[in-house]
Amino acid sequence: MATSSLLKTITTFSLFQGFSPEEVWQILASGKVVQLKPGEILISPGTSNDTLYLLIDGELRVVLEKDEVEVSIPILPGECLGEMSLVVGGPTSALAVAHHISRVLFIPEDIFWNQLAVTRHGVRNLLSMMAQRLQRNNEELIKKVEEQLKYQLLEKELETAGKIQSHIVPDGKNLFPNCPEVDAYALMNQAREVGGDFYDALVLDDDHVYMAIGDVSGKGMPAALFMMQIFTSLRLLISNNTPFEEVLPSVNNMLVRNNGDMMFVSIFAGVLNIRTGLFRYVNAGHNPPFAALGGDDFKLLNLPGGTLIGILDQAKFPVTELQLEPGDSLLLYTDGIPEATNSEHIMFDVARTQYVLNKEYHESMNALVQSLKVAVEAFVNKAPQHDDYTLFALRYHGN
Repeated sequence: MATSSLLKTITTFSLFQGFSPEEVWQILASGKVVQLKPGEILISPGTSNDTLYLLIDGELRVVLEKDEVEVSIPILPGECLGEMSLVVGGPTSALAVAHHISRVLFIPEDIFWNQLAVTRHGVRNLLSMMAQRLQRNNEELIKKVEEQLKYQLLEKELETAGKIQSHIVPDGKNLFPNCPEVDAYALMNQAREVGGDFYDALVLDDDHVYMAIGDVSGKGMPAALFMMQIFTSLRLLISNNTPFEEVLPSVNNMLVRNNGDMMFVSIFAGVLNIRTGLFRYVNAGHNPPFAALGGDDFKLLNLPGGTLIGILDQAKFPVTELQLEPGDSLLLYTDGIPEATNSEHIMFDVARTQYVLNKEYHESMNALVQSLKVAVEAFVNKAPQHDDYTLFALRYHGN
């Protein structure tokens, strides 16, 4: 940019309102124009300063910190920096860095005092610019602090929701109290504060126990709220002596009628007669469980995928029966287990899950679940996970 063009540009800046072109030219001739690259520091906090910096073009950013909140405030063409340290005679208080390629006019301290700050209009211009920037800085800081407070409040709400969610499911270490006919253990690992996985276990009467596992579509708070709705609906129906074959159809029809967000859930649920070992179960699009039957290894239970809950009105959910014998075991899980991914983007998968289950005999369901949990965590190592996982294991002892 030619000198005449540069003079024409800076004459329009509010800093020079009331100054003649000749006065502006003298100030321009006494200073120097410096071009900064993106990321280049113009002012460092806590350093002495003897220059007024006028941004000609480009963009600078002033970085302020207050109460552990950092704010980046843009400085646009025509705005100044450094005048406060010149006025008070102290060190600079903030970091100023080039955000884009920027040209800055360096005005020496003696020119600042002898030509800018000596006239009434010069002082007025400086005070006006300082007041405007101070107001904008305060507004940006207040805005950032408010955002930080909202974020902290949201984190607190998510933490509270996570605690509520973790307490809504039964204690995984004590699923069927006073039922020596079964050994059961469950755990739920959430990738976030709240999630969409759940399990349930309930003693229905002297002869029957109920169990369920589910995985809601989506993540975060919406999935968690939907999960709680599913959980309580299932609980309410099963504990009110609703025939087992009517439970999932009832939940499905209720959700289809009130599902504006088009969410859905996969569920595997069953009722076990602890006297006879007859296990009646229904699958709604959930992962097929592993079953170790008749002293054999764990294998995937052969069952149809079924329809997801919340998709089709009046969908059918047929009940299947399986006769368990003493020593038979079941492992229910959500897809966070086979889809757990390591840093090389390799999934844990179903085959590896089956290998871990059959690697050694486990005296208890607690030991079985914990061995699988340890294997998954070792496989994943430190790779970030984006899905929850839930495990529910049961061994039938019989009478």
